[in-house]
Amino acid sequence: MNKACSVPTRQPTAPGLDPAEAARAGRMLDRLAEMAMEQAEATHKALLAAVAAGEATQAKEFGLAFDRASRGVRRSLALQVLLARKRQEIAAKAAAEARGQATEMEKRRQRVARAVSCSVAADRDLDADTCEAQIAAMWRRLVDDPEIDAGLAGQPLEAIVFQLCRDMRIRPDPAWLNPDYSGADWFGRRRKAAGDGEPDGKPPTPWWPEDGPDAGRYWHLDQSDKVPDQGWYDIETGERLDSAPWLLKPGGG
Repeated sequence: MNKACSVPTRQPTAPGLDPAEAARAGRMLDRLAEMAMEQAEATHKALLAAVAAGEATQAKEFGLAFDRASRGVRRSLALQVLLARKRQEIAAKAAAEARGQATEMEKRRQRVARAVSCSVAADRDLDADTCEAQIAAMWRRLVDDPEIDAGLAGQPLEAIVFQLCRDMRIRPDPAWLNPDYSGADWFGRRRKAAGDGEPDGKPPTPWWPEDGPDAGRYWHLDQSDKVPDQGWYDIETGERLDSAPWLLKPGGG
């Protein structure tokens, strides 16, 4: 049921590189090289004419002018090569950074998918078809939901796992984010919950409130979830609460 999915990633541009300005500089440098070449050709033609006419002084002056013009041509060509090399280096660096970011994003996406898929599969109240449908819906959101996509880049992965599981009304197990986690603690927690939870043997609902605009904002994680401290957490802020969330509400009790 836990099928991998390859997702295209946006390609960032290199920091500090303005393609339009770089292209403009390249065109100006090309034109400058053309002008320097035209000047070198003109002074060379004048030099040959002075030599043919036996004008030694003018020939010397045109020779010096040609030397200066040829140096200008060489400098322009060297700058063109340098600019092309710099642009290639920047483009290569941007491509490498984009590949690195894409690889990291895909790793994070796969880790979230594993945690959510295994949490779905561990829910004994769901049949196989429902599990398949839930996991397919999870992958659609991981691929198509811009909020989830942005969260993968900047939010803690636990928060994304909680959000997806909350929306599917299943109990999250963020311990699956660890590639080495085998689920050994999951069923022990289920058995404990069955003995200490609701009369029908089902684990108590791990979120609060059940409905309303803030539905599922607060999650209760116990020790087997491999979190630093068990208890209630506000998934919007990532903070652990000192008491049950309903006690923090006006009029709560």
